Amino acid sequence: MTAIIPTLDEAATHYRSAAQTIMAVYAKRRPAATVQVTPDSLNQAIEQFFTISTQLERESGNAGPIYKDDVSQLGDYAITLLADLASWAAQLALAEVKQDVEATTLAIADWVVRHEGELRTLEPIVNAAAERANRTKDPRALEKLSDFIGGVLRATANVIKQDLEKNNPARPWRVLHLNRGIVATRTHNPKVMEQVFDELVRALPGDAPRFFAEGMQQMDALNYPPHVRTVMARYFDQWTRKTMH
Repeated sequence: MTAIIPTLDEAATHYRSAAQTIMAVYAKRRPAATVQVTPDSLNQAIEQFFTISTQLERESGNAGPIYKDDVSQLGDYAITLLADLASWAAQLALAEVKQDVEATTLAIADWVVRHEGELRTLEPIVNAAAERANRTKDPRALEKLSDFIGGVLRATANVIKQDLEKNNPARPWRVLHLNRGIVATRTHNPKVMEQVFDELVRALPGDAPRFFAEGMQQMDALNYPPHVRTVMARYFDQWTRKTMH
């Protein structure tokens, strides 16, 4: 997929090719023990999502509210199914195919955001966005990815936004904010960095000092340009130096 966030139609095309590969390899290596949730059954359910979502967009347009609960439930169902199918791809050692399945997760999350639903399962989105970021160097594409992650964070269910599991550093809410901060830094765009950093410190004030301290270390290690260093240094001074006194 070439677009940083594929459209639902683009994602469906690549998804179907990936799903066919997974099902074919699974059929050759089918385990002797009965497996209840097979790639075939997952694929059937995911295809139902594509059918329903396409019909809803045909009736209501490609943005704006549809039926909020329907969008939220459908999106959550599809994202969970895709995570299970990506797990099968990993078990079958289909790394590139797994990436196409995960990229479909981004398209579905975008569909939920566009139709003003809420996102109730974050971990597959975090993983897919991180994989996308790792493969992207173009600053404009990274800006789009940062915007997308921002939309995901705003559309996240309130129970997740409350961030009650602060003792779990691997919680998706935290990881997504920190990853977005890294993506914003890589855009080399001060306005993007400032917006994202401000949102990060509001959401994760306890993580801000370490994030900016590590960010300053990366300025030299990766030879960031001066205007990027200036922004990072300002936030470092504000959030890190005062904790050292």
